[in-house]
Amino acid sequence: MYCPSCERFMDDEAKYCGHCGMFLNKKSELLIHLSTNFGWIWRRSWAGFVAGFIGWIIVFVITRIIGQNASPVLNNLFGGMICGVFLGTVGGIIEESAYKAFRGGILGTIGGGIGGFLNIPISRMFEGDRFALPFSILLTWAIGGAFIGATSGLFEQNKKKIYAGISFGLVGGAIGGLLGSLFYGSIHFEFRPESWFALRLIEGFSGGLVGAVLWFFIGFIEKLYIFNRREDPKLEKKTCDYCGKTNTLTSWYCVVCGHSLQVAAPRKKIVVTPYRGMERVVHALTFLSWLFGVTGVITTPVIFLIFLTQDIVLAVISLVLAILVSYFMVVGFRFMADLLLCFMRMSMVSKNGK
Repeated sequence: MYCPSCERFMDDEAKYCGHCGMFLNKKSELLIHLSTNFGWIWRRSWAGFVAGFIGWIIVFVITRIIGQNASPVLNNLFGGMICGVFLGTVGGIIEESAYKAFRGGILGTIGGGIGGFLNIPISRMFEGDRFALPFSILLTWAIGGAFIGATSGLFEQNKKKIYAGISFGLVGGAIGGLLGSLFYGSIHFEFRPESWFALRLIEGFSGGLVGAVLWFFIGFIEKLYIFNRREDPKLEKKTCDYCGKTNTLTSWYCVVCGHSLQVAAPRKKIVVTPYRGMERVVHALTFLSWLFGVTGVITTPVIFLIFLTQDIVLAVISLVLAILVSYFMVVGFRFMADLLLCFMRMSMVSKNGK
């Protein structure tokens, strides 16, 4: 039995935790599920905020650079695609899967592009009606959120789960887009910031709000339905429902047919280190490393093309600098994560040696 209060394991027959004294029964099991579900949703929502924060700042900076030479429709199309790819890669980055990040980024790019392209004609329909104008923002990010929400269901290869992801992504994108635009507009109206730093901060927070709300809804349906697994306390090997192949307890997908494994091992059978807080810091640093990698892949060619229209030498210099900065950020965050992992492993070896 896993104690939801102090995170220690007790015997299945125990009625109370031997460390903190908390009761261990069906109600405490419910608390365990609630805490793990909340943790899953919180991590996705927070990751969505960080991705949206960085993505929106980059979009605003780049669109202002090319804004004089591009039409509003092209600007919106480009901005939607950039924001979409940032938000679409969140799930894959959290799971440290380049494959999932790539598929999510592609779907996010398509959804964000479609939403951005439709934003101008939709907003013109409500031109002059300041109460109906936010509807164009709502619809824009509803489309982008629907595409991003479909990603998880596609990996499960289940139509119902795909539709569920689309539905919750649509609602999350709509609410997030509406709240983000209202936040951006109200801050500008109330405080009228003028400094470059303040403007970028407001832009980042508005995008972060979109990402946080979107991934809150996606994380909610992922945990409670899309990635929901039946738990077997006696499980020693995971058997695939489709091909019958046995897999390890840590596997999510069958190594033979690729289908998702619909059974989960109890938490006490999965190795858990005593450094839970430090593990979360490691995951956060790893996430930032992946995110800056995605940032470099997106921004480097864009920066090169922007400066190429002005001066080829300046374009090459900018390209090299962008690559170096992205690489430094990726390696720097990864180094800090690996350093903490080394410390944790040495501490574990030292304790086991004693």
